[in-house]
Amino acid sequence: MYFKIAGFALLAGMQAGIAVAQPVIQAVPERPRIIVNGYGGVKTPPDLAVITYTVRGEGSTSDAAVRSMTAQGARIEGALHNVDTAAEPLTGDVKVTPVRSDDCKESGDYSPQLSTGPCAILGYVATQSVIVRTGAVKDAGTMVGLVGRGGAFEARIGSFELSNSHSAQQQAINTALFDATAKATAIAAASHLTLGKILSINTTPREEGEEIEVTGERRSINAPPPAVDAPPPIPVNVKPEPISTSTTVTVTYAIDQ
Repeated sequence: MYFKIAGFALLAGMQAGIAVAQPVIQAVPERPRIIVNGYGGVKTPPDLAVITYTVRGEGSTSDAAVRSMTAQGARIEGALHNVDTAAEPLTGDVKVTPVRSDDCKESGDYSPQLSTGPCAILGYVATQSVIVRTGAVKDAGTMVGLVGRGGAFEARIGSFELSNSHSAQQQAINTALFDATAKATAIAAASHLTLGKILSINTTPREEGEEIEVTGERRSINAPPPAVDAPPPIPVNVKPEPISTSTTVTVTYAIDQ
């Protein structure tokens, strides 16, 4: 019994010695620094207008409706080329819908109906969405008028954009960094500190307005020239607001001791 107790005492002593021998890690004080936010913004006149519309065709058969739709699209494209030769429509989804009499009532669960009796198909309607990006910003309203004249639906200017926003973003960042430096310098001077080098910069760019993602397939068609007796387009004056591009930078400066 004596040796057993002594063994336990020796083991406890060894463990205590190991615990004492472990190094003590102390936290190194963080180097003094100044963290400021800088804001920069620029306004740039847009150099792109995005026009959207829907072409439509009707016919007694599906082929006739689609043929009418594509013919309408070609006429509109030819008219737009008279204003901007570089305008190229981007086409989206195509939808062909059978048309039935108003007497054809669908059941509550919207199950398909046979094309007989009051539900016999009277014809078809074909539609296709179109997006046009044009650099003729000041003539965008005139182009919308031509689209409406051509028989398209929901013709409108969807948005104004910048073809290349990199320059505007760079100007905004430069302005934001200048703002951050001015703030940090003022804080250091008021605190009787010496502003050191930049330790880190984080940017958060922002651009006002909704960006439209254009998807679809570029059409290549031989657009027929507009009729010779077609009246001239009605001019529409368009003066879009400049596009605001802004950014916020968070800059961390060291403080020299």
